[in-house]
Amino acid sequence: MNHAGVGQWGDLGQRLISGGLFAAAGIFAMWLGGHVFHLFVAAICGIMVWEIARMVGAASAAIPLGLQAGVACLVLVTFPIGYTLPLVFAPALVGIARLDRHRVTYALYSSAVLMAGFGLVHLRDDFGFAWMVWLALIVIASDVLGYFAGRTFGGPKFWPRVSPKKTWSGTLAGWAGAAVIGG
Repeated sequence: MNHAGVGQWGDLGQRLISGGLFAAAGIFAMWLGGHVFHLFVAAICGIMVWEIARMVGAASAAIPLGLQAGVACLVLVTFPIGYTLPLVFAPALVGIARLDRHRVTYALYSSAVLMAGFGLVHLRDDFGFAWMVWLALIVIASDVLGYFAGRTFGGPKFWPRVSPKKTWSGTLAGWAGAAVIGG
């Protein structure tokens, strides 16, 4: 058991505020749907690819790669899939050419981000707002349960290079919460 005391919850207020703001923006974009949601997802994908580039040590290329990923995602979800599907791999290919190291890691994760963005847009467009709320609740349950279990029980780190504070107890609790909500 982790007995770190009150200090272990020191970032809870900041997390609640930032989580509430992001949730409000996401729910509003999901509710509006259409082009607003497409732009929202493209922006999030761009930010995620920017973060991946920074994580693999390519800070100087992060902004161009993030912008390219956002634009690629927007084009990918706007035009017929038969013409645009290769754009899923565009940021990966550009990253392979621009990065000095961790090329495969960057390529795999940036492609996964764009595939997820594509999936989110089509889930919303094809199945509606209710399905997006269900998916958001799964993610929220995983995040919240993971945070509280990790802070309460502590334990060995799950993947310190990527998420230094994430523990196995938090990861397993998050997975369990997602499974319960997801049905």
